[in-house]
Amino acid sequence: MLRAVPLFILALAAMSTVRPQDARPAPEIDGRGAAAILAPGSTWTLLGEGYQLTADTAVDNSGTVFFTDAHRNRIMKIDSAGTIALWKEGSNDAHGIAFGPDGRLYAGQHDRKRIVALSPDGTESVITEGVQTHHLTVTVRNDVYYTQAPAHLVWLLKPDGSKRIVHQGLKWPRGVRASTTQPLLVVGDSQTPWIWSFQIGAGGSLLNAKQFCRLEGGSQPDEIDAGGMSFDSEGFLYVATKQGIQVCDPRGRVTAVLRPPAAGDLTNVFFGGPGLQWLYVTEMDKIYRRPATRRGVPLPVVPNRQLQR
Repeated sequence: MLRAVPLFILALAAMSTVRPQDARPAPEIDGRGAAAILAPGSTWTLLGEGYQLTADTAVDNSGTVFFTDAHRNRIMKIDSAGTIALWKEGSNDAHGIAFGPDGRLYAGQHDRKRIVALSPDGTESVITEGVQTHHLTVTVRNDVYYTQAPAHLVWLLKPDGSKRIVHQGLKWPRGVRASTTQPLLVVGDSQTPWIWSFQIGAGGSLLNAKQFCRLEGGSQPDEIDAGGMSFDSEGFLYVATKQGIQVCDPRGRVTAVLRPPAAGDLTNVFFGGPGLQWLYVTEMDKIYRRPATRRGVPLPVVPNRQLQR
């Protein structure tokens, strides 16, 4: 009996050691911070698959989504119900796309070395030539910013057709996005862990360059592979990465990492659908969506006239 007492005490000590570990909350199924962003009880819905490089996306103010099926030389659209249909056949290898405040869809045709604007009926107008880019964005002033990754450059294309380099030196500038709520441009340096931010000056120059958000994951910087980006109405930035959707708050801190819907690497993330309250993601050949508690930012609109170049 005397020997049983120390054994009993040891057993109690072991139980007290295990209990705090057992009491730890289980990891969130949808990733860190998911409960503040994704609608409760929802799941990812696969809208379509079998595409050949879902390169880039753009969303109009009705929530209709347009995306490039680049290697099949076409642009697709997704209506509010999530139905996918062909919008333009023969897109001339359009890759990056973005809506401008004039209501036209701007597209970078990398292999044809030009940027074009597509009217609502798909009619194509050449904006500038001698340009090779995969990613672009359009501001409220109808300025087009585009990246040229192999040359480490960020360019500005003005409404009068003039263009100039506005930043150089990033290792591999890829995704680029203009905030519609403030004069701010963000650029993903995809072979590093950094998203850079710039203030947009009065003439379109990029000012106060800084490393805005350091993304998480990967033993090597290029294993993060930052792709498409999108802002929500609260100023949070969503970045598609190999680890999932990384969400940076307005101060540049990663506050959430949402798990991807499948095993593939994400190429883009954005808000669309009714009320811009659906979160969409793309892989190379698939596109998914899921209802969110946050919403995207409507595009600026130029009333009663169309801006012309």
